Amino acid sequence: MAVESVIVTLGERSYPIRIGAGVFAEALAVAQEKKSQGKKCVAVTSPAIAHARPDLIKSLEAYMPVVITMHDGEKAKAATECIRLWDFLAEQGVARDGCIFAVGGGVVGDLAGFVAASYLRGISCIQIPTTLLAMVDSSVGGKTAINLTAGKNLVGHFHQPQAVYADTSLLSTLPAREFAAGMAEVVKHGLIADQALFVELQKSGSLNWQSPRLPSFIKRCVEIKAGIVAEDEFEMRSEGGRALLNLGHTFGHAIEAVAGYGTYLHGEAV
Repeated sequence: MAVESVIVTLGERSYPIRIGAGVFAEALAVAQEKKSQGKKCVAVTSPAIAHARPDLIKSLEAYMPVVITMHDGEKAKAATECIRLWDFLAEQGVARDGCIFAVGGGVVGDLAGFVAASYLRGISCIQIPTTLLAMVDSSVGGKTAINLTAGKNLVGHFHQPQAVYADTSLLSTLPAREFAAGMAEVVKHGLIADQALFVELQKSGSLNWQSPRLPSFIKRCVEIKAGIVAEDEFEMRSEGGRALLNLGHTFGHAIEAVAGYGTYLHGEAV
């Protein structure tokens, strides 16, 4: 199956998004190069990924230490977790030429991205999304955030990654419910920007991680979001722009909060 590529065009901060089975190996090649250059890196992942994919952890540990978050889900996006990660980076001697590899779903991407944005006033971050939702949405565009008691994503930063590696083979261990929640974001992209995509999704029927069309659907969503981000990176437009990407999210975040985080998956709420 061919590997797809999309470039998020942001001048000197432009970066590639690689989509397809096996692109995790490309991320490991980058890790190997950074290690050979003496650049210290740290990988951040979740308990769920550490349990489901110990092979990923072992591969990463050849090049860098791996930190596992204290919790799965939104509880991980906490200030206490940030402090723990900042301290770990400092203890490891990670400098400004270092990098964080975010390996997980949207929560890990948000948390690790924010830690990268704030540590030493900003170090590189490479996103390796392991959920469909993260592949089509949260790993792209540079939004990073943690939660407060008052609400979700209230402290954050725009911090574009160095690259995104969306390895579709990593979806093999994703629960069906999580896959369906990710498809909600795919449908959203069709609704806001691409009628043809929406029609194709209707025709495709039930999909799974092995569906031949999945990489092309992911690529189209990424193209849509990349185009919007290139025009409105910091969500400054009062109409259109990145605000379009929030379709379903105002009520979605409210549903998550009222029901209690974890009752509904993010994609289900959206």
